[in-house]
Amino acid sequence: MFRAFIGIIFTFALVITNLNLSMTEIKSTVYTLLLIFASIVAYSQSQVAGVPLSFGRALNTETVSTVDIPSPSAAVILENETAHSLAYRFAINIPVNFSFTNSGNTELLADGQKVWRLAIHVEAAKSLILYFDRFNLPAGGKLFVYNQQRTQMYGAYTSANNNSIGTFACPLIEGEALVLEYNAPSGLEPPDFHVSEVAYGFRGISSLMGNSSLTSSGKCEVNVNCSEGDNWQNQKRGVVKLITKDSLGHSSFCSGSMINNTGYNGIPYLLTADHCGRAARAIDISQWLFYFNYEMPGCTNTTPRENTTLLGAVKIAHGGSEMTGSDFFLVRLSESIPDSLHVYFNGWSREDYPSPSGTGIHHPWGDVKKISTYTTRLATINWPGNPNACHWQVYWAQTEHGHGVTEGGSSGSPIFNSDGLIAGTLTGGDSSCDSNSLNLPDYYGKFSWHWDQNGSDSAWMLKCWLDPTNSGIKKLGGWSLGIKDVLHTATSLYPNPAHQKATLNLENEGLPDEGISLSLIDLLGNPCQVPIVEEIAHTRYSFDLQSLSQGMYFVVVSGRKYQKSFKLIKM
Repeated sequence: MFRAFIGIIFTFALVITNLNLSMTEIKSTVYTLLLIFASIVAYSQSQVAGVPLSFGRALNTETVSTVDIPSPSAAVILENETAHSLAYRFAINIPVNFSFTNSGNTELLADGQKVWRLAIHVEAAKSLILYFDRFNLPAGGKLFVYNQQRTQMYGAYTSANNNSIGTFACPLIEGEALVLEYNAPSGLEPPDFHVSEVAYGFRGISSLMGNSSLTSSGKCEVNVNCSEGDNWQNQKRGVVKLITKDSLGHSSFCSGSMINNTGYNGIPYLLTADHCGRAARAIDISQWLFYFNYEMPGCTNTTPRENTTLLGAVKIAHGGSEMTGSDFFLVRLSESIPDSLHVYFNGWSREDYPSPSGTGIHHPWGDVKKISTYTTRLATINWPGNPNACHWQVYWAQTEHGHGVTEGGSSGSPIFNSDGLIAGTLTGGDSSCDSNSLNLPDYYGKFSWHWDQNGSDSAWMLKCWLDPTNSGIKKLGGWSLGIKDVLHTATSLYPNPAHQKATLNLENEGLPDEGISLSLIDLLGNPCQVPIVEEIAHTRYSFDLQSLSQGMYFVVVSGRKYQKSFKLIKM
């Protein structure tokens, strides 16, 4: 966020310095840049700082080429609103054919730079998303997407956003119109991008602009940063809002969770529901949008915290539909997760144990993150029509700030047991904020069933992906992202497996100057209180393991901004 602010100030300085603007124009430019800064604060994304050239040069908005796309008919919208779909369908994807060469108009500035703009308008749309089936920007080119009021802006997107699949999608823009702008220095080769679909949002706008009156979820829902979430602050950092896209022409809201594996290596696996991705092809999943940290800073609805959107994923495994299996969908995110997001990879339990209490954390109707609490023991049940008893039944409880339930868009969200571990993923249910439905049950596909009971192939189970070490453990703790592995020097941990003592040897060369700390943790992430004997400062340490039970542990070497872990087996 700070880098974005500096970029705006720098851009503004260039505008004032290089242009002969009147005081009125300067005031207008200042106001525009402040609006942009506000939008970047609220909608930080994987992009570089900067503002469109048309803003600073005060180019005439009337010269922008505009296309009007017919809205879906009322009958089509009604059909989508009432469709029997567990995923919360909020947009109809309209096929279009817009590229740099066949649409928009280009203006040449006095310094040789080029500004290409295309305005897109779909009457009565509550929101819009652009889906690109071809996306290749040359180095030096910058692409922006913003609404006509310039209160929302995404970009600059650059060649760093190119990917091997060649697809792209911009985050959701509120309203019925947006502008796509491309900036290029003189002599740069033209970009190759093609907008193939525009998502017409017909419902589902929540606190997008921080207006609490726009919240779309039920009034009984509880913000995750109310007191009900005090003991779940790690778990909430792993819960993500999804905008999914399918091959049938729909965009939907779902929820999901980042999830840890026994390698403790930060592979960006995300777990959601099969019905959220069942109709999606590989190209569609590459255009899914993942919203991190979309939540209110406190208990009341004010302005959401800065959130980051990542793009695209690859399907890894799925567990059958809700009618035949436990309804899970595992993907691996395509983009690296920035350390600054402080993401938590949630732990899990594959024990078929009905927890007596816990929570569900989710994004109902695509809204900010909510928390629901249960204090009645989970029960094993069959989802209606499913011959397998592979779901948990849950009843939600009244708490201090509401009576959290689940709603459309909560699909795929995790349910946590009393140990704070994922025990299942949401398929659906009957609860709602309606007074007659507060105490009706919801149903979560069992994690124990996800593990290895949907089929014998690795494409139908979590086991192969979340236990790559083949440890056979039944419970795994969570893992925090935000610290880097910078110890690239030769290291050794011996003996391993160990009986009574293990020694960690670190080469002195390359160790950070601020020093290190050592810890030993078990598979649930709990610290183990064992004596550590330092033999030679900062290079060799011995652990007394006699008090530990047999099993797998991790020796963690940490500094202020880095971490490296070593797997240790106690025999």
